[in-house]
Amino acid sequence: MNLVSTSRVSNYWDKVPVSLRLIIKSRLWTAIGAGGVLYLSPIIFHSLNFSAEKIGSGITTAAFAGITTRFSTGWFLDKKYSYKQAIKVACLIAIISDFFLFYAQNFLHYLVGQLLLGAAAGIYWPSIELAVPLNCNSTIKSSEGYALARSADAIGVTLGVLVGTIGTYFKFTRIIYLIDIICMIYIFHILINKVKIIKTNEESNNQLNDEQEKESIKSNKLSDFKWIFNLIPLFSLTLFVTGVMTLLQSILPLDLAIGGITRPALSERVIAKLVTLKLVLIAIFQWPVGYILRNKNSSFKFRLCLFSLLIGFIFLSLSNFFINGSFLILISFIPLTLALCIFLPSASNSIIKSSPIQHRGSAIALYSQCFGVSALTMPWMAGKLIDTFNTAFHVWLIISLICIFLIPICKRIK
Repeated sequence: MNLVSTSRVSNYWDKVPVSLRLIIKSRLWTAIGAGGVLYLSPIIFHSLNFSAEKIGSGITTAAFAGITTRFSTGWFLDKKYSYKQAIKVACLIAIISDFFLFYAQNFLHYLVGQLLLGAAAGIYWPSIELAVPLNCNSTIKSSEGYALARSADAIGVTLGVLVGTIGTYFKFTRIIYLIDIICMIYIFHILINKVKIIKTNEESNNQLNDEQEKESIKSNKLSDFKWIFNLIPLFSLTLFVTGVMTLLQSILPLDLAIGGITRPALSERVIAKLVTLKLVLIAIFQWPVGYILRNKNSSFKFRLCLFSLLIGFIFLSLSNFFINGSFLILISFIPLTLALCIFLPSASNSIIKSSPIQHRGSAIALYSQCFGVSALTMPWMAGKLIDTFNTAFHVWLIISLICIFLIPICKRIK
């Protein structure tokens, strides 16, 4: 049975274009480097007696830098600037930021490192997201390409966090920055030595048939900005779901540490295990879920995503009222994981399908922008609620209600 299963996976991988394999490999190594940096950097600077406010200021600085570079990157990509060159620039800036953070002993160096890290992320994400559909073909469509890419992201982040966690046992957590530098250098190697295999923006656009080109030109004559209004429902949903992702990353561990209305607080070791479990579940489910739903329409997938989120947050809300509520939190991880596995590849694919060819760079940049905006706002608002009520119950309850209200707009998403 295992041999048959392995053979099927191998046969499927053989159908993936070589250029797309290289893009997926690049995303895997980027995620390995970024995983430890994103999740473990706060621990490093907390040990230097940085206040929560200072650490939060660094994260906010990174978010603002990312917002700025995303806009400029989208504009350059629309002007046919090579996404490969943009990824190289992002890798170079990331390496410089890693050096700053590795040697940082004061707030200024930390702030500069976070600024550069955010700028690198803002250049990288629109570029690597655009690279996926440009390297797909008639056998492997963009929906499957994004499912594979998001699987690589999930596996990479999980591995990065695990390696960084091992570093903490040897009291060398800063190894995460050295690992990120090695990963960036390896991506440079892929982009330089395999440059003829990976398709450029121009080569991929030339493969579009005449019917697609005529349709794109016709739509652009009607309005240069109509495409933005058509994407508003999807951007609204993206702002919400990316906000949910931020809350699960930052507020859920806080909720577990504080405890619920009846549910007791958990130790740091137990919380770390639960966070790792959540990452592992995403890594396991991402590709199967994306592959199974690849031929479903976007409206169905986003409704299913919201229903799954609703179920997950109902379990999180109910966990507050039970002494053994941790069991309900474990159950909630399943629908929450499924929801994120549905949303991430589906949203990227919908952006590509719903935007004109010559504006796809800007569309991907705006989509990526939602991650930065939600990271700036959602944790702050959730933190205010927790400070007021001394529990995250109201946060999860409000998120559940928003899920219900957003379901009707899914009909308007292509």
